[in-house]
Amino acid sequence: MKIKGNGSIRQVKNSKGEVVKNSWQLILSLGNDPLTGKRRQKCRHFRGSRTKAQRALHNFRLEVEHGLKLDADKMIFSEYAQQWYDAREASGRLAPATLKRNLDILVHLNSQLATVPLGDIDATVVRNLYTTLARDGVGQRSLQMTAMQLNQIMRQAVNDDIILRNPCDRVEAPKAPKSKRGIALDKAGVTRLVKALKAEESKVYPHANDKQQRLTSDMAHVTAIRVIMATGLRRGEVLGLLWGDVNLVGAQLNIHQSLNKVTGELTSTKTESGNRDIALDNQIVEDLLRWKNRQEDYLRCLGIKQDDNTPVITSEVGDHMDGDHLERWWRRFRKKHDFEKFRIHDLRHSHATALVSSGINIKAVSSRMGHSSVGITLDLYAHAQREDDEKAAAVIGKLMATPVPNMAQVTNL
Repeated sequence: MKIKGNGSIRQVKNSKGEVVKNSWQLILSLGNDPLTGKRRQKCRHFRGSRTKAQRALHNFRLEVEHGLKLDADKMIFSEYAQQWYDAREASGRLAPATLKRNLDILVHLNSQLATVPLGDIDATVVRNLYTTLARDGVGQRSLQMTAMQLNQIMRQAVNDDIILRNPCDRVEAPKAPKSKRGIALDKAGVTRLVKALKAEESKVYPHANDKQQRLTSDMAHVTAIRVIMATGLRRGEVLGLLWGDVNLVGAQLNIHQSLNKVTGELTSTKTESGNRDIALDNQIVEDLLRWKNRQEDYLRCLGIKQDDNTPVITSEVGDHMDGDHLERWWRRFRKKHDFEKFRIHDLRHSHATALVSSGINIKAVSSRMGHSSVGITLDLYAHAQREDDEKAAAVIGKLMATPVPNMAQVTNL
């Protein structure tokens, strides 16, 4: 909006015509109305010293010139942050887990900024926020994500013409901690895991009334672990598999959905690259076929007919197995068989590491893992390539260090 001149300040007077101390009217001239010819003005009341009133007039002018919504910056942070969250939820584009994380982070932000007007949040406030949260014990990763979300909220406030600039742009954001590399099983570790899974599958319950249920439950958990190890699937992907996604004749899985760990509902994969076909080896095909027959018998006892919409990994009542249930079983299993600190996700990591170490094309590995780019695969598993390169260097070094036979001795032979 075009403003005529620099604006003016006028002291406020009471009904008796007396000057009210530290009370000012800020006045901006917008010129004459082109239709009526009348003079147009925008006014704002301000309390404070004349020096502060001059500064307030300057800010008032910037707001009007840049199209900012007058007085919108007085909205408190918690109110605007809730509007920001509601808009994200209503968009339908975000996973429930993401929205839950947004709400959790808002708790951190509102603990310090809830009643602060948006216009009062400057670089100093943001910097002090990070310092306070870190002092209160908020972890480095959580702090980095909190800073990221605050930046998103304040950037949206700029886009909504509520504030002139994003204060987060003037503060160095907390750095994300270096991600810990997963544990990868070597050949001996994989062999030990296979034997341990076989032992779990072979358990007997001679005196249990629910013998069939326990045996089927054991085999369901074992099958889930075997499939992850053989295919590199994510936990949610293996729990979201239906028999209609499994081609045992063609030895292939079709991955197109995942079991959401928050809602327990089936959702599409995160990215287009997550939709993929994965080849199966002969052993896992045999394991799946054996499990399918066992599952069919058990479901029949429950009055459930196995079909293409039946989950591959079922609970004791025949629906999708809960991710937390699988995690609890895994924790007991790894403690019993000495796989401490080895997470279910490390099975996926072991699968990819084995492929890279075997010299499989990195593009093929990336596609099999469902990564959105080859760069992600390289970042995660470059260490396997480095280790192989070091082995190659050692082989060449050993070869070059082999003594060369004396030619005179060779001649005399």
